[in-house]
Amino acid sequence: MKTSDEKSPQIRRGPHPLALHVASATQNWTAAAAALPLFHLGGLQIHPELKEQSNNLHRKIAGCDLEQLQFLVLKKAQTRLSETLAGLQAYQDHTYVRDMPAVPVLHQIGTTKLLDYGAGLPGDSPITIAVPSLVNPAYILDLRKDHSLMRFLGQQNIHPYLLDWTAPGTKEKDFGLEDYILKRLIPLIRAVHQHHGRKIHLLGYCMGGNLSLAAARILQDEHILESLTLIATPWDFHADQPAHLAALTTQFLKMDSLSQSEQTVTLNIMQLFFFSLDPTLSDRKFRRFAALDPASSKARDFVAIEDWANDGSPLAPGVARDCLSHWYRDNLPDKNRWSIGGKLINPAHLNLPGHIITPTSDRIVPAASAKALQGKLPRYHHTTIPGGHVSMIAGKDAKTTLWPKLASYLK
Repeated sequence: MKTSDEKSPQIRRGPHPLALHVASATQNWTAAAAALPLFHLGGLQIHPELKEQSNNLHRKIAGCDLEQLQFLVLKKAQTRLSETLAGLQAYQDHTYVRDMPAVPVLHQIGTTKLLDYGAGLPGDSPITIAVPSLVNPAYILDLRKDHSLMRFLGQQNIHPYLLDWTAPGTKEKDFGLEDYILKRLIPLIRAVHQHHGRKIHLLGYCMGGNLSLAAARILQDEHILESLTLIATPWDFHADQPAHLAALTTQFLKMDSLSQSEQTVTLNIMQLFFFSLDPTLSDRKFRRFAALDPASSKARDFVAIEDWANDGSPLAPGVARDCLSHWYRDNLPDKNRWSIGGKLINPAHLNLPGHIITPTSDRIVPAASAKALQGKLPRYHHTTIPGGHVSMIAGKDAKTTLWPKLASYLK
């Protein structure tokens, strides 16, 4: 008998871009055997941080037969590649289907909606607006009926709203980050304040934290915000990033879809950019997934989050350009040169109380990037949560490690 989360199988063609995931895994593992003779002869360039491991490995294989060793490495590489492909297939074949009830919309401007999760709550409940990234769907904060940050906050008598950016429509296709902040986020914050007549707790996740911080700075003199919570929010976009980041960003900015306002930037383009920052992540996670029992809750949780990661809406070209040029290339926020609506977005100018939350093992927002923001807001309360960028807020342990701390702070 199928559960409500497993109504009917769906056809998955991801992870996106699928060809890249397969080609990258194939190249990584076949290259391992091909590089062995060069490594054995000491002609392979080694990263400085891996020198000690390299020297230890050299000592271990010093007396081995090179031809036999290369055969064993090739055999192991083929096994690893088979595991990756098995994991991809298992993900595509999984029976999980997200099935959630509709959420009332308090207010909508263009294609941006404000979802109301607070039906039936007392009128004096604390009010919070959760602001997710523009790159991925908002429902990471409302993943399943039995695993939803929004519904958890409601159960704690906190009135939660979720900003759902959705896909850009006719009005949004020419938007940049400034437009989304000034013409969507800030008017919707004002709408909630007008509706309740009380101050609002603003909660930003990932890129949503950057947008929330900018909105808080602009709204500061209106005194309609109670606090600002920033979760896994990047600030120093050059901290702990690979050496090829500048060249990579420059090449992406030359793509046709980023220079023409007539078409949106597809999910695949942004997936390709983030994939390029850590090319082996996909291989590692799908090999681990291949070893799971498909019927286990761990496998279901993986599929639910992977479906979300592959379900992003296209971006307005201006948004993609702003993120790549202003943030990843020029690092304007950390240089105190990022401005919105003519106002410099300097965290030091904020007088709101707040809370900064960072995960322990974030591969999307390096710890140093998030800590740069903590350094600019030393008076803010800081919490470190076990997990990665997504698992800390939507993984199986989030309801015990993060969510209660959020609720406690908001209360």
